[in-house]
Amino acid sequence: MKEKKENIFVRFLKYLFPWRGDSAREVVRKLVFLISVAALIVSGTYFGIRFAHRNDYNKLPEISSEVDWDDEEKKDDGTFGKYDKLLAVNPDFCGWLKIDSTPVDVPLVQTKDNEKYLKTSFYGEYSEYGNPFVDFRNKLDKDDRNIVIYGHNMKDDMVFARLLEYKNLSFYKEHPVIYLGTLYDDSYWKIVSVFITNAGKAQDNGYFFEYNFINCGSENFEQYAEELKKRSLIDTGVDINSSDRLLTLSTCQYDIEDGRFVVVARKLRSGESAKTDTSAAKLNPNPKFPQAYCAAKGIKNIYAEDKKWQPYD
Repeated sequence: MKEKKENIFVRFLKYLFPWRGDSAREVVRKLVFLISVAALIVSGTYFGIRFAHRNDYNKLPEISSEVDWDDEEKKDDGTFGKYDKLLAVNPDFCGWLKIDSTPVDVPLVQTKDNEKYLKTSFYGEYSEYGNPFVDFRNKLDKDDRNIVIYGHNMKDDMVFARLLEYKNLSFYKEHPVIYLGTLYDDSYWKIVSVFITNAGKAQDNGYFFEYNFINCGSENFEQYAEELKKRSLIDTGVDINSSDRLLTLSTCQYDIEDGRFVVVARKLRSGESAKTDTSAAKLNPNPKFPQAYCAAKGIKNIYAEDKKWQPYD
């Protein structure tokens, strides 16, 4: 009886794996079968892991229940006590970002570089989705001119993917304001500009539009305001003055290599309402694009000889 089982097992192995005496055709058949099985296992594992990562990221808004949003009391160090439970989960927690009625409703993190949270979840585990993070150069307890936040553009519409809907005037009109809560401040920001740019100099004739600066001089800032208006896909009608602070959301844009889609908003001024009249907003008929985007879309680059703005003198 034992011998019979062994014979069945041997026959099974001979059926699956190349064996001495097999014809060339039989060897090929078996190899193709084994490669197909291996590919199926690998792809199944990959998509299973990716689904788990997506599911974990999709649940992030639920942890907002750990925050008493009505608690405005601050501790001796100047931080809100309402975030203590999230800090206990992740000491890199630094705030909350929300755009109403979109998946952008997530905790923010900040660490000593702009690399860690590209592939690390809020809970410190490996994840393709990462977690939106504040530029390591920002000091959230200070009045930086520009707070910069990065997040992935996932093809399943997650993380910052929905930001690209700001290409559409109707989407902007429905979502003209961004909420940012940090350890030190709760604030609302009116969207000023949405634009497509490049992260590599090769995509724009050796020029990188440094939208992710942290601070710059007043004259440079005024020139930047003009650049934002020129580049924006939508003329929002929201103005910027020399004392305004900006919030910049950046994600990937796949029409060009190293492309970026950027949303810039300014902080509400003292006494200004978060309610925004978007009735006069309109599409910009001739926005400024990087050279590579113009080439990819067959658009004449009417700004090819434009002045190349820099944040610093």
